[in-house]
Amino acid sequence: MKNLIPLVLSLIFALLALNAHSNSNQEAILEHKLRTLNLKNPKQDLTKNIGRDDFRFIGLYGYAQYFPGTNENDYPLINKYGISMIEGTSDSIESEKHKELIQKAKQYAEIYNSALLNRVKEHNVKPQEGYVPDKETAIKIAVAIWIPIYGQNEIEKQKPYNAILENGIWFVSGSLPKGWVGGVAEAEILKENGKIIRISHGK
Repeated sequence: MKNLIPLVLSLIFALLALNAHSNSNQEAILEHKLRTLNLKNPKQDLTKNIGRDDFRFIGLYGYAQYFPGTNENDYPLINKYGISMIEGTSDSIESEKHKELIQKAKQYAEIYNSALLNRVKEHNVKPQEGYVPDKETAIKIAVAIWIPIYGQNEIEKQKPYNAILENGIWFVSGSLPKGWVGGVAEAEILKENGKIIRISHGK
């Protein structure tokens, strides 16, 4: 038993050293990342990124990922354009310097994301009735998704297609000839933005 004590103590010290090394790496990673950003003028970075067709929002790590300069109503746009996380940010503050670096990253992201929101909203025309205003549009979207998955011949057999709107969701399905037994292709599509909620095929 006595022989195990030095081994256990050495393992504890090794883990503490590893943890300290990992924490210091987060600070170094963040510091290196911030050197690549235009902290004084985030909008200049935004202009360059848009020129490269990069419309991703800037995200930080905390208790969960968050995006300064945005709110929950902006999440559809964030999902649409994607995110670019600033590595080294964290809810675990390891030093005063690390805290200051995270604050700089937050200020940068807030200005960047606010400006990005204005840009994408200016060019994002949203029809009053949503992007999927009628059943014809819903069916076209569903069929375009079904064919690569289930094959054109299979989907063609399931005409006519049906589409019913309930609580802002289009429920689209194929149909079977009378007397046939089996399942059909199904799709659930948000009327507001065309987001695909579910694709399946019955048996």
